[in-house]
Amino acid sequence: MKAIYKILSGGILLFIIINWATASLNYNADGADQYGFPLNFYTKVSGYDVITKEGRTSTNFNFFAFLADVTFALASSWLIFTFIDRFKKKANV
Repeated sequence: MKAIYKILSGGILLFIIINWATASLNYNADGADQYGFPLNFYTKVSGYDVITKEGRTSTNFNFFAFLADVTFALASSWLIFTFIDRFKKKANV
């Protein structure tokens, strides 16, 4: 049971770190802010129309891409902890 908590907490932490490191933030100019690795699950596009003198914002969230990213982070966390345990066992022998 303790291993499940390690994998879950490691997966959540890995998800946060990966998305923070790979986020595409173009907030200084018109453009899209994108979150997600390996799949883009959230996009926020904002821009200014010179003709109408209005700023607009559009957001898009893809639940299945989010689920795939979380699954990727949890699987990566499981692999990392599996390799760590395997190397610890070899070092003790």
